[in-house]
Amino acid sequence: MSPGRTAVKAVSALTDAVLPRPPGPRILIYHQVDAGLRRQMEVRLEDFRRQLDWLSANRQVVDLGEALVRWAEPGSERLVVLSFDDGYRDTYTTAFPLLHELGFSFTLYLATESIETGVPLGPAEKAEPLSWDQIGTMLASGLVTIGAHTHRHRDLRQLSVDEVDEELGTSDDLIESRLGVRPAHFAYPWGFWSPSSDRPVTDRYSSAALAGSRRATRDLEPHLLHRYPVQLSDGFRFFQARLRGGLRLEEIVRRRLKGYKGP
Repeated sequence: MSPGRTAVKAVSALTDAVLPRPPGPRILIYHQVDAGLRRQMEVRLEDFRRQLDWLSANRQVVDLGEALVRWAEPGSERLVVLSFDDGYRDTYTTAFPLLHELGFSFTLYLATESIETGVPLGPAEKAEPLSWDQIGTMLASGLVTIGAHTHRHRDLRQLSVDEVDEELGTSDDLIESRLGVRPAHFAYPWGFWSPSSDRPVTDRYSSAALAGSRRATRDLEPHLLHRYPVQLSDGFRFFQARLRGGLRLEEIVRRRLKGYKGP
């Protein structure tokens, strides 16, 4: 991990320690586990195991629907939702056996084009997508909630309302035809909301998720859920810090670098 990234995380953890802790359940974002690509959107297998073991001993992992129902309960910040974005094959081959062993529920937010075509989701073979059969096996375990993540994983800030509708409709139809379920939950690609996507998303789904922890309100806003991205550089030390406060300063930096000014 670079000294600059370590410094931002350390300062973010210190800042979170003096700010009020965000209320409500913690929704974690994972992408790849032990992919070996050294992208920030993956975690090492040893870190993932340690994170899951710590959650098993110290928190209550629940599915997304239960988290939404229990949002305003006292102590709900100890509830944790695990979510996996895009649909990488290592979710099935590497993460799922550990999740199944612990009986941990999780949400799969699927970008359907890569799953349908088999084209890798990233710059290398190690970013290969899930197959529909693999998703079906996980779904049959009773641990999985299927969510939508658009068809082509496009930045919705760049699309018109009609283009957003097409992205969502294609994704929903493929998921329903291949898996027999219609997704009720959605995650914005890159975590970025846009005015053009607000109505199509709200009309189609009972919840929609962004990225990062900024809000300090206990009121549930189901179509503006903030999730905490678990990164390669978090290891275990900053994983615990992220659960406490979300590393809010780091998220502010990320948003500014990406030019995002939404909720």
